[in-house]
Amino acid sequence: MKLWASENLKRFALIVALGGMGSLVTRVIAEDEPSASHPPMRALPTASQRPMEDGPSYFVDAAGGDDQNEGSEQTPWKTLRYSLRKLKPGDTLYLRGGVYYEKVSLSQSGTEDAPITIRSYPGETAIIDGGLREFFDSPETSWEPYKDGAEGEFVSTRTYDDANDRRVPYQFLPAAWEPMWSIEHERPLALGHFADSMVPLHSYRVAVDLRSENELWIGGKFEMRDTGVYCGPGLWFNRETGRIHIRLAHHTLEGLGDRAYRGETDPRKLPLIIAAGFGNDVLRVNGVQHVRIQDLILRGATGSPMIHVYGSQNVELDHLTVYGGFPGLLIDASQNIRVTHSAFRGLAAPWTSRAHMKYRGTASYQIVLRDAQPRNENIELAWCEFTDDHDFAFLRFVTNLQFHHNFVDNFNDDGLECGPKLRDHTLFIHQNRIGRCLIPITQHEIEKDESPADHDPESGVFVYRNVFDLRGGVYSGPPAESDPSGAFLNREGHLVGDHGSPIWPVMRVYHNTFLRETPVFRDYFLFGLGAQGLRDNERDVFNNIFVQMERVPGVGFAGITEPGRVREGGNLLWGVAEGPALTADPLAAFRKTPLYKKSRDVYPPGWTTQDQVADPGFVHLPSDYKAPADLRLQTDSPAVDSGITLPDAWPDPLRDSDSGAPDIGALPLGADPWSIGVDGRLSLFGDNYQQQTTDSTN
Repeated sequence: MKLWASENLKRFALIVALGGMGSLVTRVIAEDEPSASHPPMRALPTASQRPMEDGPSYFVDAAGGDDQNEGSEQTPWKTLRYSLRKLKPGDTLYLRGGVYYEKVSLSQSGTEDAPITIRSYPGETAIIDGGLREFFDSPETSWEPYKDGAEGEFVSTRTYDDANDRRVPYQFLPAAWEPMWSIEHERPLALGHFADSMVPLHSYRVAVDLRSENELWIGGKFEMRDTGVYCGPGLWFNRETGRIHIRLAHHTLEGLGDRAYRGETDPRKLPLIIAAGFGNDVLRVNGVQHVRIQDLILRGATGSPMIHVYGSQNVELDHLTVYGGFPGLLIDASQNIRVTHSAFRGLAAPWTSRAHMKYRGTASYQIVLRDAQPRNENIELAWCEFTDDHDFAFLRFVTNLQFHHNFVDNFNDDGLECGPKLRDHTLFIHQNRIGRCLIPITQHEIEKDESPADHDPESGVFVYRNVFDLRGGVYSGPPAESDPSGAFLNREGHLVGDHGSPIWPVMRVYHNTFLRETPVFRDYFLFGLGAQGLRDNERDVFNNIFVQMERVPGVGFAGITEPGRVREGGNLLWGVAEGPALTADPLAAFRKTPLYKKSRDVYPPGWTTQDQVADPGFVHLPSDYKAPADLRLQTDSPAVDSGITLPDAWPDPLRDSDSGAPDIGALPLGADPWSIGVDGRLSLFGDNYQQQTTDSTN
């Protein structure tokens, strides 16, 4: 099956089945063609025009190939399972456009001089799908109305008894309730997406939620067992019958606005991407070296990794689009892994909240670095887009992580988890735009005595030259009563927060720009960086800009009796609404307190002494977080030449371009803002809110 380009038709490389009987008929969806389900949340991928490689080439075609063929362009193989076993160092395997319904395990290695390359054919889009093809190929015969269910409920015409085999997962499952609370029988086993828009379907734990007419949160975490709560269009696997149930009812919850589902309600009229089961990787890269995987789309995972890299070295994942997975990427006991120019799209639909996923669905992570031996080392995640999920990245177990030029947005719970404290922890997080996360920098409880008392003085988590814009907030949970305003969709959490008071890693946080709408908990100093997670470690916070749309941030120190080992200075704080009316330094009162005196024992100048409260003088900061901003400094900005000189050992790609004393914030005066995301298609400053559904470059 192939997609043929048209010179005058701007298209999405999204394959939609029109007919069956063993042959697939496809069409191309034009960019301005309305979706029958819901508009896409993000730009859909297009076919790559990457030129063909030199060297030996082989070809595979899911629709027109045969594994008895020679694997040439004229006589391609049919399956990846067969094709991958034939590869030798220096070979390139081209996947012709189409859908490969396979779970793939790669076990062939290349060499440093002759890597193996696996990629889409130029101008065509290959999709690896670990799901069930009938719901995509022939939806009209795959569903039937379920007379004993709710209005609009359908059930699969086939049974899937193997879905409840309870395979043991390879990954630690952060945020998964089932093993802890003995509710394995409620683990969601059917996940999916609308094929025309790739908007996720909710994975229901219990039938009462799927069938409920209630959309308000009128109980606790595990209550509402009688009334249930409808979480939007979704799937539920019936373990007694082995069948998949679906309901695509429209929303009635006031305040959802254009996030509400208003599309087709009959699944027989919609191609769907559905997978059932638990514990099967879709693409497993196992014990290999010198492999490049490029220009592919992956989908059709359940409670298992979409991509699992295990015990491998020198693997490159480039220009991939990954839809779903728990996690989307798992890296385990591997070294020298590069993930570049790839888009990871999670399981949160526009109508999906933290409460829906955490307590009534799949509380997924997107990236997990697992603690196996040998430890993960030299991992790079760069120029990627990570969006629309529950939790983002579990980065505990790695030495020398490079995380840069990425776009992170719309995670309704945790963001970057970088702990625990280790003697030689080295994570470098720089030049990213980190947007809507409930807790962008987070940490979970760890085992007792896991963290050492001492550490290598050169180690730590280095967070620098990033823009953190938290103003949009996230959808944390439905209201308990009607709220037409929709304010519940935009809850701001905390910049830093933890679960169970763990020992945090050593952190060096410098030259960042932080934006918030409302004060953090207790209006803690430095958005919480000066107050939270300080037990048995140390933290440096220098030369950052903290801007809050409401009150001047960080003037509250309630509940803090000890300063912890925090060194801080050269920071600029500003409240957009309150700041212009200030007649005195709001931090002056703190410098008369016992806590200030104690802080000088940790850092001799004392907290706040080297900080200033002033308008940072951005070129443009609109009040609407959706509007494009320009966070460059104007020439008369008080942030210019006002920072603290930092150790040369702390990396900084802009140090040489900052003349005079260090400027405060992510961008020194005169520096050009860098682009982020796939091929640098998104802006560091946030006009990506407009681009996210219109830019189809990949």
